Amino acid sequence: LVHSQIVSILTSAQLTKIFEQRSNFDLRQLLGGTEGIIDQLVDRLDTDLSFALGSLDTLWMRYRLRERVGKTLLSHRPKSLLYAMVIADMKLVTLVRPRKHSLHPADLHLLFNMATSTTFVTGEHWTPVCFPKFNDQGFLHVYINYITPKVALILVSADRDSFFTMTQCRENVCRDLAIDDALQRLEDAAAQRALHPHELGVTGLLQLYYRHKTLIQHFGTRFADTVDDAQQRRIINTYKRLRLHMTKGTQKPLRIIYYKSDADTVLAWQSSTFELYVAVVPSISVKGIIRLVNSVLEWIKQEEDHLFVVNAPSY
Repeated sequence: LVHSQIVSILTSAQLTKIFEQRSNFDLRQLLGGTEGIIDQLVDRLDTDLSFALGSLDTLWMRYRLRERVGKTLLSHRPKSLLYAMVIADMKLVTLVRPRKHSLHPADLHLLFNMATSTTFVTGEHWTPVCFPKFNDQGFLHVYINYITPKVALILVSADRDSFFTMTQCRENVCRDLAIDDALQRLEDAAAQRALHPHELGVTGLLQLYYRHKTLIQHFGTRFADTVDDAQQRRIINTYKRLRLHMTKGTQKPLRIIYYKSDADTVLAWQSSTFELYVAVVPSISVKGIIRLVNSVLEWIKQEEDHLFVVNAPSY
C-alpha cells in the first residue's frame, strides 16, 4: 500500500522510467514535501482496519442529511467533473460518480489519506493524482478544499485546466448547503466521535467492525474506555489474522472463528452479505457472545441508512 501511495504521487510509468535509467536513484528527491502523507499512511496501517478490509469507512449521520449533501453535489456538477465526494477525516459522507464507473476502494484510501494530511487542510489545492487501480500510467486532477474545519470536499477531473471550474463548483455547493444550515449540521456530524460500544445497546462489547459486502463499506465503533493502546493494536492485529483465515486460500472459507487468549476474546463471523469482527470482555461465554452478536446485527439492520451510503448519486 505504501508503494501504491508513491505511485499515486508519481505514476508507475514515471517510476519505471526513472529506475530503468538509474537503478540506484534516490526516490526521496522526487518525494520532497510528501513525507507527511506517507508517514501518516504507515501509522494508520498499524491502527486502522480499513485498509485490510478493502472497504470504505463511512460517517454515521442522519440519512436525510447525507441525501441532501449528495443531491447538492449532483445538482452543481460541471461537465468536466468525474467524481465528487465529501469526507470527514477518513470517513466517507457521500460520493457522486458516473453510473457505469466507480473508483476502487484502495484508490480512495490513498486519496483520503492524502486529503487528510496537514498539507491540505488549509486553502484550495489542485494537484495531479494517479489512481493505481484505475490507471497507474497517468494522472487525474484533484481539487481539495475544507468547506468546514472537519469536512473536506474532493473533486476529481480529467481536465488539468478546470481549477476555476472546480472552485466555482465548491462555491455553489457551499452556498446551497448554507441555505437550510446543512453545512453546519454536516460539521456537527463530523465533529462527533465514533460510536461508543454501549450506544449499540449491548453489554460487554469492547469494539467491533462491520463490513457490508454489497456496498463495500464498513463502520467501526471506538474502543471501550478500558482498552489501552497496546490492547487496541493487539485486537486490530487479531482481526487481521482472523480475516486472512476466513477469506484467503481455502475452497470452503470459514464462517465463524472464535479466538480466546489470556488477554483477548474475539469473534469473527462472515456470511454472504457481511463480515463482523467483535472484541468482548473475557467473562462472556460463547453463548453470550452469540446473543450479543445477534443483538448487534439487529441494531445495524435498523440503522443501515444512517451507517452507510446506501444510494450514492450517479449521473
